[in-house]
Amino acid sequence: MSSVSYPGGLKSSRHLITSFAAICIITVTASGDAQMLANRPFLNSIDGSLSASFSGPRCGDEVSFTFVGPQAATFNKDGVATRLMNNVVATLRTSCSRVKLVAAKGTVNGQIVYNAVAESGGGWELLELGSSRDASMLGGGARGTSGDRVNFAKRRDFAAFGEVLTAMKGKPNLCGAPQGSSCTSISQFKNASEDGATVIARSLLDSRGTQAVLTYAALNRSGFLCSNPEQAKIDVVGGGATPAARARMAVDLRERLKPYGKQVCSGYALRGNQFTSANFDENGARMGQEALLTPTATNPTLRQDR
Repeated sequence: MSSVSYPGGLKSSRHLITSFAAICIITVTASGDAQMLANRPFLNSIDGSLSASFSGPRCGDEVSFTFVGPQAATFNKDGVATRLMNNVVATLRTSCSRVKLVAAKGTVNGQIVYNAVAESGGGWELLELGSSRDASMLGGGARGTSGDRVNFAKRRDFAAFGEVLTAMKGKPNLCGAPQGSSCTSISQFKNASEDGATVIARSLLDSRGTQAVLTYAALNRSGFLCSNPEQAKIDVVGGGATPAARARMAVDLRERLKPYGKQVCSGYALRGNQFTSANFDENGARMGQEALLTPTATNPTLRQDR
């Protein structure tokens, strides 16, 4: 099957669709053919690691699509997904004059590990959140097995939540994936006691300071900090993003919480002056990878993973 290359290392099958202009024409003049192409990839990365399929109208005020990739690392900031997203946005701006907002999600084995939104009012700057080193519930990733939480509690370095508070020695912040004075996520425990805490977790979405803020009340359950993800609050704040882009990103990020079910529990293991943490769904299966956390007294700088 022959293919045509796009700028930025992209290719599209000539037998599917070779441009977004063609997509828009098909939508209007050949709806039957367009329907046949609804769930078929319209674009692939040159290395074949990522494909993109529309998840709604191909031309309109808002256009949404889904990336599918083999591993979470593919969706890191400035990785293949970022380049592909920028290319799609640039092409849509040329071929679909109506478009005002473009949104994408990235999946690995059906689990959401990437979200991105670009909006005309914000200069088409990307809001993005990957997953591979984000320590919050928004990190997501591959699902383990139902025995994961039980096995985590059996670890010799397991620290019940009360022990976590003691080991933090009054330092208010937990820095995810520390690197110098920066972190991929920052978590704070408010009104914390052995019974539980209100958790506020922050992640950076762009270079202009826009943040995703996840807030939820959690209770100590057998040493794990557990909450109902359906009751969590997600805000997208700060930076230069428009209200429309922030609102869409907040809605899309909430979808990341659905795989946990009615309960998500966070467990901690003490590692010198640091912790490893893991999140478990309602059945005890781990979601995503363990994260390294460092207690800090000062407010660290958030960074996006690269």
